[in-house]
Amino acid sequence: RTITARYDFNFPFFLIGPDELVSWRRRLAEAGYPQFDELLSLDGYSNIRNMCLLAAVLTGADAAVLFDDDQIYEDPDYLKKALEFIGKEHDGRKVSGIAGVYIQESGDPFLPPAQSKWEQEWGKHDVMNEALRHMLQPPRLKETPVVFGGNMVVHRSLFEKVPFDPRVPRGEDMDYLINARVFGFNFFSDNELVVRHLPPPKCAPLWQRLRQDIVRFARERAKLATQRPGEGLHEVGIAGLEPYPGRYLKDDFQDLVLKASLEMASEYLEAGLDEDASECMTNIAIGKSEADTHGDPFGEYLAFQKKWEEFIRMLPEIRLWTVGHEGQ
Repeated sequence: RTITARYDFNFPFFLIGPDELVSWRRRLAEAGYPQFDELLSLDGYSNIRNMCLLAAVLTGADAAVLFDDDQIYEDPDYLKKALEFIGKEHDGRKVSGIAGVYIQESGDPFLPPAQSKWEQEWGKHDVMNEALRHMLQPPRLKETPVVFGGNMVVHRSLFEKVPFDPRVPRGEDMDYLINARVFGFNFFSDNELVVRHLPPPKCAPLWQRLRQDIVRFARERAKLATQRPGEGLHEVGIAGLEPYPGRYLKDDFQDLVLKASLEMASEYLEAGLDEDASECMTNIAIGKSEADTHGDPFGEYLAFQKKWEEFIRMLPEIRLWTVGHEGQ
């Protein structure tokens, strides 16, 4: 409130915390809609993003501008740019989502080149930088396979229909772009929509960070593999997700996991860190087990999406919150 007090515009404040969720779940039960209880959660990145979308719905916003707490907005025209194209036509297609660009603390938009052999085998920085180079080239707006959750704009027509997938542990932003495409929505990158990204130091060991990537990409592969035809559904192919995240959604995924994990294990052994090297071997097993896991992640998401869409339709009747009654 102190920050926005300097502006003439009346910003409605809306806080969604644990207390609000307890109150809303009680209200859902009283209104006879306990089936929507699972939609109200702050556990994990996807659920937090969904609460941001819900805030946009409840405040009657035409667009949701998502950001994180480790960013700096230095462009005084950021919000003007964020709303310049959203919901409008561009090259004959509606702009339903916009992905902005991160710059690092140094001012460089690119990730540092891989230094170790395992990083070179995994190749994540290389393919991400390739995707970033494409985003930064003219024209200003272009279709993109990359989106950063802390610098994205989502139109009402999209966020009322398509939620983030709560079963995605990491990479929920790029998974959301895929979900949007499944339902026929268009995401564009805007190379003038820029924020400075200042992430905190990474504390997790390298093998754990690689494991998180392995699990996330394995699930995304399974989700794409279990797509099926349906009314209003559009098949999303890997070619349209190149170079990133498409590089990790192909049939050689297990080979990438194997080579990167063996190189990392070798580096740990050279440093005398036998337990960490053992975790790298576990990563290989996880990569194989995740790839071989049977299930229907696509169907699970469709069920969740259907419930979200129904929930959004029922909100006027449920009356969780109205402007002027903040958090009540």
